[in-house]
Amino acid sequence: MIKKKLTISEQIKDMEKKGISFNFNDEKEVRNFLMHNNYYFKLKSYGKNYDKYLSTPKKDQYINLDFAYLQELSILDMHLRKTILSMALDIEHALKTQILYDLSQNEEEDGYNIVKQYLDTDYMRVKSLHDKIGKSATSDLIQKKQENNDNYALWEIVEVMSFGEFIDLYQLYYSTYPSKDNDFSNYLWSIKFLRNAAAHNNCLLNSIKAPYHINIHKTKDIQFEISKINGLSSNTRDKWMSNPVIHDFIVLVFVFVKLIKSPGIKKVGVDNLHWLFNERMIRHKDYFTKNSSITESYKFTSKVVNYFCNKYRK
Repeated sequence: MIKKKLTISEQIKDMEKKGISFNFNDEKEVRNFLMHNNYYFKLKSYGKNYDKYLSTPKKDQYINLDFAYLQELSILDMHLRKTILSMALDIEHALKTQILYDLSQNEEEDGYNIVKQYLDTDYMRVKSLHDKIGKSATSDLIQKKQENNDNYALWEIVEVMSFGEFIDLYQLYYSTYPSKDNDFSNYLWSIKFLRNAAAHNNCLLNSIKAPYHINIHKTKDIQFEISKINGLSSNTRDKWMSNPVIHDFIVLVFVFVKLIKSPGIKKVGVDNLHWLFNERMIRHKDYFTKNSSITESYKFTSKVVNYFCNKYRK
């Protein structure tokens, strides 16, 4: 179905038609927000968290939805995406530091053999590296290695790989040289999904009531950790850990607090999580008192995040 493009005035009228109220903003504020802060297509996606009337003259209109609620969800989503990106970048750097330290202690591996295994498994992996020449800040290194039969050492190739490519190599290394304490392989695809969504500015908080249709594989150790938290029933855990965004965010936090060893980096990350969940997210909590999906998902996620941060703070 082809939809008609709408002017700002028409967008406001469309919201009114859909039953969205404007009890906290005047028209000038709404216009400014739609012009400079967020666009209508993205903003209205947060309406997925709200029920609609199924009958009566208000059929298909939203129930208890105000423009300010959409506005607040979009702002919280922005803060969440920035938090995810920052933590994911710290995790990626820590994983590379960890694997290279483990390599330095591994007398069975010279750093070239494992990379050769990785590249020989799939020719497209070599092609992917070559395709980055002229398009990447590491082009010079890739060009140099291409002229030398792509003979990379582990400490070289990690500099030119995407996070997804690095995950494949990381999993190969730890499946070849198992480590009980240092292998985070089971969590990395969850982190990659969330990082990519945040990097592309995809909405995350529009999927609280109606989660994305994505298959997730719950990790038993995180499930076991969460089961220790007082006040969280098994039904509550099962419900919210079945939501891909909530599941993957909790995985991200768990890996961050367990993996990061730098006291400074960990403190910045934990302090930001504390501010986001214990200060910023509840600034307008009165907006959401009538929406059980939003309030319950917040209570669950906040409780788990605070538990992990307190347990693994040091």
